[in-house]
Amino acid sequence: MTCWTRYIGCVTFAAFLLTGCGTTTDESADEPQEDSIKEENGGNTSQRGNRNNRSDNKIRLMEQNLQYTMNGEAKEKTAFLKKSDNQPFSLYVLQQFRLSAEEPGKDIVFLIEDDSIYMRIELLNSDVSWDEVEENVQAQLKSISETIRDPSLDIQSGTGFEVESGDDVITSILLKDEKTPVRLTMFTKKDKDYRDAFLEMAKTLMKG
Repeated sequence: MTCWTRYIGCVTFAAFLLTGCGTTTDESADEPQEDSIKEENGGNTSQRGNRNNRSDNKIRLMEQNLQYTMNGEAKEKTAFLKKSDNQPFSLYVLQQFRLSAEEPGKDIVFLIEDDSIYMRIELLNSDVSWDEVEENVQAQLKSISETIRDPSLDIQSGTGFEVESGDDVITSILLKDEKTPVRLTMFTKKDKDYRDAFLEMAKTLMKG
């Protein structure tokens, strides 16, 4: 046997050993093991599903029906989800109204067929002094009429003030929600009493 024969034989034998013993790959090496997933998720392998559920809870439907009364007549109409480009909130707006920015920090929802009928929306700071706001509201309303009354509306967790001037009705409502304090000012008329419609839309307001 020549030296070249012995050399080729040794190389062949070494290659056989490498193929049979030392070069096998583990196809599951790159797959995350269940124990490591549990450890990363605090022992809960369904954390991704829980995250999706929490996200789903923040999703609002694109429309919903709102019930309200107008001049004593019960109504129900579809409202559509609208997001303000001026303040960080969204709310459902009835189809006969439109949401628009009025000025920085103030939006309005107005009646499309008569834009003199509208509601001003102002988000307030979470540390708002309600006593100061109420004094300010009453001072503004007294400049219109000395007679301030409590509006006959279903105001939850809030306070309302109202005056009349001829056929015009001006209503200020303070929604004293801890997360979303809001000041509303409604401009309506005696024969076009959209106050309850405005209030029901405002109740759907969500900050963020």
